[in-house]
Amino acid sequence: MDDHPVKAGQVIRIRTTGGGGWGDPLDRDPSRVAADVRDGKVSVDGARDDYGVVVLAGGLVDEDATAALRERLRAERGPAPFFDRGPGYPELSGGLPSADVDAVE
Repeated sequence: MDDHPVKAGQVIRIRTTGGGGWGDPLDRDPSRVAADVRDGKVSVDGARDDYGVVVLAGGLVDEDATAALRERLRAERGPAPFFDRGPGYPELSGGLPSADVDAVE
């Protein structure tokens, strides 16, 4: 909003889509991803491609294949960039990483 002037008394409504989640999808507990597959919330392909979890027939996690896949996915993508909040954010955050500023306790 740095580039959009706001006058006193104006109201700004910002809507965002849901589903962004929190944290690295490759750190999500594989058993919870498998539960989402069993519940029809995530496909087997989505579990593999988005979370790096190999779900077998019957909904169980292949732990060894999951560990190997996650290692490969991390190596291929490199460090995960955080959302760019613009040039003023470092000053506003006092130099803290975004995740430390955004954490809700």
